[in-house]
Amino acid sequence: MANIHYFPRYSQKENMVTNNTLLLFNRLYQHHTYRFKQFINLILEDSDLELDTTVKFSQQVKGTGSIPDAVVEQESFKIVIETKLYGQQNLPQLMGHLTSFSNEDKQILLWINTDPISQMYREEIEKEINIYNRAHKTSIQFAFTTFKEICKKFKEVLNPYEVEMIDLINDFEAFCYDANLIPHHESLMRSLLTSKTLERNFKYNLYYAPRTRNYRLHKYIGLYGAKAIRGIGEISCIIDADFNHDSQELDIINTLQGHLSPQQKQDIIDVIKEVLETEGQDLGGGDQRFFLVKQFIPCEFKKITKGAPQGTRYFDLTQFIENFTDEMSIEEIAQQLNQTTWN
Repeated sequence: MANIHYFPRYSQKENMVTNNTLLLFNRLYQHHTYRFKQFINLILEDSDLELDTTVKFSQQVKGTGSIPDAVVEQESFKIVIETKLYGQQNLPQLMGHLTSFSNEDKQILLWINTDPISQMYREEIEKEINIYNRAHKTSIQFAFTTFKEICKKFKEVLNPYEVEMIDLINDFEAFCYDANLIPHHESLMRSLLTSKTLERNFKYNLYYAPRTRNYRLHKYIGLYGAKAIRGIGEISCIIDADFNHDSQELDIINTLQGHLSPQQKQDIIDVIKEVLETEGQDLGGGDQRFFLVKQFIPCEFKKITKGAPQGTRYFDLTQFIENFTDEMSIEEIAQQLNQTTWN
């Protein structure tokens, strides 16, 4: 069964990225105008800019003539967006966009890229914009962000009950990873709710889920249960498999990553038999994906806020482990996570 996405994956790449980014912005605006105002200003705050997108209602506003009963008004603004997929620098192209502005109250040129902008390139752009502003009597300002920051800021303005918007940003984030718009999957840990299967996950050093379930590229799996991530493992193999109960043979349908060892093959067979015997669920029908790790190492990476996480969550380990490198052993990572918390 093909997965259904909010954001298309198949099109001319740069146009597709721009379209999907605008679609994300538009969906948030349609969902909640105040949320959109919060979001766009979080995006602009690193550039020391602020935008007022609200409609103002006033009455008895004195003008130069008679006093009207009421006024409904909104500050005019225009944001011109340039998306770059591979960190390219093209100053002439960027300056060509400045003619898109006219007489708006707020004029912002927004640069979106895969990587943060360098200080030197930012200064070059701002210098050219200042020259243009003086020559054309405009007030264009420059703002910059990354696809990673868009995802982060979008999540920050949402409440846990805004489930549709959470699904939306999760799919956009997955699209960004699929399109290599967000780097560093080597530091990503995928946290999974395993309260009922935790012992089994440790026993067989694997995690299983339906093949149709979306996930983004990641290197590590974290097993969540009882207010903490209780184990972490580095993925060594990902496969889709079908088990024939009559012949007792495991058929590998797809190998998505790594190479399946004889022991891992036996672990999959054993877990299929155990789940069928204890729970009556057949994992061997070909619709399961198996994520195998070298070994799950116990840890206690505690969640300090109330409530369980809403489904799958991804952690960038560079945000929790000082001087993290992907050369660190699982034992070192687990030890470091024991000393920090999350919410």
